[in-house]
Amino acid sequence: MKTVLMLLTCFVFMSGCHAQHDSMDATLWVQTSAEYQGNSEMVFNVAESRLSLLRDKQGVTADIDQAKSFGCLAGVSCPGLAAAGLIPAVVLDIDETVLDNSAFLARLIKNGGQWQPDSWDDWVAERAAVPVPGALAFVERAKAEGVAVIYMTNRRCSVREAGNELSLKQPCPQKLDTLENLASAGFPPLVPVDLLILRGERPEWDRAEKQTRRQYVAERYRIMMLIGDDLGDLASNIKKSSVEERARFVSAHEFLLGNYWFQLTNPTYGSWKSALKGKPAQDYLRLD
Repeated sequence: MKTVLMLLTCFVFMSGCHAQHDSMDATLWVQTSAEYQGNSEMVFNVAESRLSLLRDKQGVTADIDQAKSFGCLAGVSCPGLAAAGLIPAVVLDIDETVLDNSAFLARLIKNGGQWQPDSWDDWVAERAAVPVPGALAFVERAKAEGVAVIYMTNRRCSVREAGNELSLKQPCPQKLDTLENLASAGFPPLVPVDLLILRGERPEWDRAEKQTRRQYVAERYRIMMLIGDDLGDLASNIKKSSVEERARFVSAHEFLLGNYWFQLTNPTYGSWKSALKGKPAQDYLRLD
């Protein structure tokens, strides 16, 4: 009887009985909603309004670990940090922060596929991602303010077995791809004070956790602002935490949000999904 009812339902609603792809609604929201556009523009507008102020706050860092290394707290004036004379910098994630990869997700949905490292690397090699709303104007303004722009991405360096001759000779062709994609999307070229840091460029950087890479940056730069679409773009050792732990962490660092930390919305993927693996997803639904 259940089978008959299901077939009748499929016939009536002409759904073809194909299950909707897990990322369909989230990808449609990113690609079509004015709300997504407005949210991204808002985050970058607020961040842009803080640039000159944070640049001149020579004793303040947005990075918790950098602050600890000077015996201070993030977002609080620190004499030792001011005396260090570090270069002021904004640290930005790339994917779903400055580059929109929703076309890649849309292809997976159309083809009934799931994310795979090889298909993702093929997409990176296309260099076809477009700017996230508001990101281009923000980066241009940061550079105009004399602030170093540091891109820190979990795009992984890996040798390719196929591709053009130049790509095959590169130990990290993904870095060249990313530089070219940023350029084709209209972002200003990197100058010596800027950085692009990929996962796995060094052996100690071969983790999705960005702590070691931020520590490397913190040796030379004062991290005045952090921008990303994942909580792990803003802080260390939080990506694998539980839903409850992550909520407590955000509450404890509320002051940094919108002042030193700037979080974009990404409903398609991220460590927030990993946090749901402790029990069935439906068990997390709040009913009251």
